[in-house]
Amino acid sequence: MRSSLISKIAGLAVALGVVCYAAIPAKADDFGKRFTIDIAPNWNIATTGDAYSLPPPGRIAVGYQPNDLPITNDLLLNYGIDYRIDQRTHLNYSHASFDLTFGRVLSIPGISLINKDVDRTDTISVNHTFGGGLTGALYYFDHQRQNVQGSCNNQIFCVGPNGTNIPNPDSIDEHGYGVHGAYNFGPESRIGKLFVVGVDAKYIPRPAVAPPGASLNGLGAYPGSGWEFPYSIQMRLPLVPDRSIFPFIGYERATAYFRGESSVEQYNQTNFGVVKFINREFSLSVVNVNFVECRCSDTVPPPDNIRFSNVILTLDYHQPL
Repeated sequence: MRSSLISKIAGLAVALGVVCYAAIPAKADDFGKRFTIDIAPNWNIATTGDAYSLPPPGRIAVGYQPNDLPITNDLLLNYGIDYRIDQRTHLNYSHASFDLTFGRVLSIPGISLINKDVDRTDTISVNHTFGGGLTGALYYFDHQRQNVQGSCNNQIFCVGPNGTNIPNPDSIDEHGYGVHGAYNFGPESRIGKLFVVGVDAKYIPRPAVAPPGASLNGLGAYPGSGWEFPYSIQMRLPLVPDRSIFPFIGYERATAYFRGESSVEQYNQTNFGVVKFINREFSLSVVNVNFVECRCSDTVPPPDNIRFSNVILTLDYHQPL
């Protein structure tokens, strides 16, 4: 899946911090001070319930061993750099790391499948504040599944018989160009207006000929390049009098158009959490992410579905140079 909102959630404190720093005027000859670096170590913990379950009797474990479940419990690192072109416009690069463990799939006869996936997304964007609560961005992103623990399912490389890396034709990857718009509105509170809605239009260039192992999803033909239109809504929750504490809850219709798929996958994603600003440089956040495939897209046969839940703990360091 394309974890667009996941990377936004994991970097929520970063995004809020940028707003604060954007208000600091820079001298005309102070070129270096237009840069802001961000370093955000984070701890990904799988909370997918049946990811901890052993295979039912008579089924072969795929993706894990009975006494070696591939559960996500990983310390990762997000990072980025921002360049302030002017008071409203920024050029940004970000690297987002996300590990996850899917709930087990039992619709394959004789198989119990659990995967721990290691995903990385790099994004280059130009962001602009239009005023009146409206912001926008143009961006390029590259999302790769670097590894699938326990099996060579859809990662970039598989290990060959002599220990060398062999390119995997079934690799899941997605890269393309996007336009993002967001609007902040609603009642004013001590932590700002309560609602933020966002929508993206993403163009995914793909080969005209299907790669080996591509899934036609019953369509009969490989459609090549295409578009995705994810959308989201976030709500700030002014539950405590301390303005440095920022609870939130949100929903996204997430999408993915992988190179080896013939239709756009769609997912329902909910999240809730809280950000604590320690000072102008440091913040702490904890977020729970719940991700379930939409039956409107073709991924795995019912009654199974693609699903996972993660808790993400992040310490964010945000510092102008």
